[in-house]
Amino acid sequence: MGQAYHLGLKHVLRPLYDRLDRSAALRRFAAAYVYNKPAHADFAATAVLTFLSTTVAFGVALRYQLVHGHLPWALHAAYNCAWVGIGGRMMGSAYTFAHKEGHNGVLYQRWVRRTVGNLFENWVGLLYGNVPYNFTTSHNHIHHALDGGKGDTFYCYDLDRSSLSDFMLYQRRIFLHMAGLSSLRYFRLRGMHKQERLLARGCAIFWLAFPLPLLLLTRSPWFLCVVWLQPLCAMSFFLALVNWAFHAFIELDASGRHLPHVNALTILDGQDDNFGEDDHMAHHYENPIAHARSRHDAWRARIMPELKANRASIFKEISIVELGILTLLGQFERIAERHYVDFSGELSTAQVAEMLRRRARTKESTHEEYLAWEAETEAALLASPPPKDD
Repeated sequence: MGQAYHLGLKHVLRPLYDRLDRSAALRRFAAAYVYNKPAHADFAATAVLTFLSTTVAFGVALRYQLVHGHLPWALHAAYNCAWVGIGGRMMGSAYTFAHKEGHNGVLYQRWVRRTVGNLFENWVGLLYGNVPYNFTTSHNHIHHALDGGKGDTFYCYDLDRSSLSDFMLYQRRIFLHMAGLSSLRYFRLRGMHKQERLLARGCAIFWLAFPLPLLLLTRSPWFLCVVWLQPLCAMSFFLALVNWAFHAFIELDASGRHLPHVNALTILDGQDDNFGEDDHMAHHYENPIAHARSRHDAWRARIMPELKANRASIFKEISIVELGILTLLGQFERIAERHYVDFSGELSTAQVAEMLRRRARTKESTHEEYLAWEAETEAALLASPPPKDD
């Protein structure tokens, strides 16, 4: 789907999308009645298309199942294509908007927040393998609180990011995060009861309140697999690859601390950037809810001396999925030659490739040592007095 878009379909579809995106009427309506700030009307066209594509595809599949009593392979394939979207746009946008809703509790106007809530995180996300409130709770209070460090349910620095076998170990970790299980345990052990209760509600919706009525309605485990379980597995793989790439490289200072401009990366002029998602460095260390490129550019200009000195993880003209795949395959020469941005201008292509290879293979500990650290940490938390309810 991605190559079909980039090699031809974008020349037909992009102008049509641009007309909708530039629609003054749509933007006025979104700014007046949907979003809390006019700047967020930038999301309107993509949000409308993603919502319509998802609901129409699900509605067609559900109607066919109810009328004919089965879901043929051809319709299954068509549903998957609609789920991914041309160029991966539907899957990517469903994730992007759930992510932005989780970060920004006042993204929408009050009437939307009180009636619908987070549309993509808690409703559309059910069809994209997302446990409701997962971004609001675990993404904010674990991943961003720790910035990918030890204890994070996304942690990857006990694994070689250029190893396919290590990536399979990471798949398990991300699936437990997506299912809500590892985050629930994290919150419970640390007395973060507000987050635990909210995520537990999301787990009850995702694992019980959504699939059971659907199973009773369709009487088809296969239909449930297609529209509920398979998306969870697919989105777990997608999120694992994306996070693997965003945090692929690590450099430690003399005291063993992460260099922040290395352990989260930025892609400039990316092929598939979705409202600033490619600037993961700014997302972690400048402002997690900003999406304007001009703001990210200004921040980068202010910290340019640090970026040069630390050989920051900045790349260009590549998608995050492609960067993740090239890193997994150990294609560091190709990354160095075509995509790495050396603001210092001091390194040769060979030196950049070797630096990236070393950073991708650097670990804070072995996988076994990290599992032992997790077990010791949890044992200490269990042995300590129960934290007071917040």
